[in-house]
Amino acid sequence: MNNSKSIQLNIHMNLFNNHLRHGPHWTQIFVALAVVISLLDNLRATDDDSIRSLKIVGERVIQVVDQNREACVALIDGYGSGSGVIVSSDGLVLTAGHVIEKANLGSFMIILSSGRRVKAKPLGHNLNNDLGMAQILEPGPWPHAKINRKNDIKSGDWVVSLGHSGGWELGRDAPVRTGRFLKKENSQLVTDAVLIGGDSGGPLFNLEGEVVGIHSSIGDSVSENRHIPIEFFIKDWDRLNRGEKWGALANLGENNQRRPLIGVTVDLSEDRCLVKSVYRGSPADAAGIKPGDVITEFGDTRITSGQQLIDVVRRKSVGTTYPLVVQRANQTFNFKVTPQ
Repeated sequence: MNNSKSIQLNIHMNLFNNHLRHGPHWTQIFVALAVVISLLDNLRATDDDSIRSLKIVGERVIQVVDQNREACVALIDGYGSGSGVIVSSDGLVLTAGHVIEKANLGSFMIILSSGRRVKAKPLGHNLNNDLGMAQILEPGPWPHAKINRKNDIKSGDWVVSLGHSGGWELGRDAPVRTGRFLKKENSQLVTDAVLIGGDSGGPLFNLEGEVVGIHSSIGDSVSENRHIPIEFFIKDWDRLNRGEKWGALANLGENNQRRPLIGVTVDLSEDRCLVKSVYRGSPADAAGIKPGDVITEFGDTRITSGQQLIDVVRRKSVGTTYPLVVQRANQTFNFKVTPQ
């Protein structure tokens, strides 16, 4: 490690240690460590910054996370998991449109950083821009983040990303990533703050702690991560809040094919693929799958979790028949299912 990076490492470790002395809670330790690692990953992009400015950035990142971690929530519907951010004391939630797009989704579960689970309902979505809005059904007040109304983000600005990467986990706050705003492309913000599965719908903050975007997708590489500008939500706010639904996703696959579904919900808190419910008339219902079944294989893939099944089914083709294996009451059953 060269001298400059060694000095910068010491700065961030001192910042980390100071944060631990003032807040020795395990969640704060995790957040501080994540900030240190993420900032170090970005050192190559900050060679021209002064040591003092780097220290200020680190301090601001920790402030942003401390102010907003409770507003970043996980959305669980049995098909998969995503993220969202509460933006009002009465429990209004912004997320990505593709997270809540399913027409038959009457309600779903929101998990707060404390682990508390509350019911929510989808409101509107604009799939043209991947916008989604939901409402927590239990009374508040709820912790919430401020949104940026100035539309003043500039190329090179530092940003902070929160999201429940890989799905919500007990005892783990939403992981923290830092990066820079690179450009606006195809009406989306592009940053190098890395996103992975489960982050969709989570918030992107400026260093003032304001939401400037909502996570949408990964671009051609992990260094190009795409976020919906918050001004799109502001523009469509009233329509989304009224529950209007319009538009179509641009990433449905070749010839705009819909995503394949087999018609089951699964328990994402289990370390196996436990079927919670089966939709009447769905491919799974026609095949003979029942609630309580544990799916162990789909196609030629061994299945070990509900999230893995979701990911595997998404990569399959509508109308193609696949073998499916379940465990039911200590017996193994083989079925064939055709996603639709």
